[in-house]
Amino acid sequence: MSATRPGSAGRAPGGTSFKGLLLFWIALGCASLVLTVAAQGSGKTLQVTGRPASAEHLSQVAGVQVSQGLEPGERLRCQGRTIQNLDLPQIPARILAFSDHPERVRGRGLLFQAGLLRFAPVRFQYYHEGGRADGPLFLSVRLRNRGSAPARVHLIQGAAGPDPDYFAAGHHNNQVFLRRLVAFEGRVEVLAPGDSLQVALHRLPYEQVVSGTLQMTLLEGRDLEYALFAMHDPAEPVGFDLLSNPQDVHARGVYPAADQELERAWELGPTPGLLAFGAVRQPNILAGPELKGDYGVVVRAELWLMNPSDHAQKVEVCFNPRGGPATGTFLARVGEGELLDWSVPRPVPAFVELPLAVLEVPARGQTLLTLWTIPEGASNYPVRVLWRLQPARTDLQEECRRGAGSCSINHAPG
Repeated sequence: MSATRPGSAGRAPGGTSFKGLLLFWIALGCASLVLTVAAQGSGKTLQVTGRPASAEHLSQVAGVQVSQGLEPGERLRCQGRTIQNLDLPQIPARILAFSDHPERVRGRGLLFQAGLLRFAPVRFQYYHEGGRADGPLFLSVRLRNRGSAPARVHLIQGAAGPDPDYFAAGHHNNQVFLRRLVAFEGRVEVLAPGDSLQVALHRLPYEQVVSGTLQMTLLEGRDLEYALFAMHDPAEPVGFDLLSNPQDVHARGVYPAADQELERAWELGPTPGLLAFGAVRQPNILAGPELKGDYGVVVRAELWLMNPSDHAQKVEVCFNPRGGPATGTFLARVGEGELLDWSVPRPVPAFVELPLAVLEVPARGQTLLTLWTIPEGASNYPVRVLWRLQPARTDLQEECRRGAGSCSINHAPG
């Protein structure tokens, strides 16, 4: 079945000229300042992105408390720091890089290394367990400019751990990263020729897990590399011996599909609708194992729920693991409403149909549900999202508590 879609409302806007960014703004709790071109060239301007960039995000990047957000194109000066929200184009990731081999890291060395091409975003996800019993390891994610000109790179980042709960590490990383990706909350770093920059450092104790995701877009320059190192001490020189384990079947490589865009239209009736994801096997562009489970792949789905009847009807949306116990990170938007969190933080057994939310579709009308998700480290994929007419029962909230421990069936207006 097909449905006529409205225009592209809600999608990321395209590129915008940087010339329109020279504005002055009076920030709540911060001193006002008329900004000039010299301010950006002084090296004191922190460049961020976000639609909008939240106060929390600005505070994290600036290292000072910021009490308000910034729309694209705006600037403010707060506690001696100038912050500028660049109106950059939001380009889909072209390539997925994935590091889960060896999953258990026992010593120092190189876990992953690759390069960036200009305006070809790469999403890099890593998931590793500490395997050194006589002390913690450290994971360091670094950029290096091997070119002869400055390199300018946009970063969107999430991470979690160390955590002895393998499910929790993968889930919390996805929660942080996916929310930042949907809001386009990132920062811009500039590396001079020959410079290196550490963008993440994680302590990795024995039998604990670290999970992280970094999306990188090279804006200017060339020959910018990114690498993941395991170290005994964060202050020691990095080792370039590639770590490997022939007995470890987990994936390490570069894969061609970082994003999936899905559309479905469903006329309310007795037959449920469903989306399945996490079942695709991606070939490795480099020599190495294929990627099973779509880990690191961001799925964006538009679901049109159409009600042909003369009365409003309620639709139940459920999480349905198929490959084994699984957690889930879901962000949802009903129509043009606010962004909703439908996450499932505790593992749900295979074949359980866990209610996430109930939506009301108006009589002779339709409702657009937009979902974003990303498969979770340690979870068993594939999984399904299914939707159906709400069953005639009143114990859905109790089912939520039994299945996930934290969910609500009234995320969207009724």
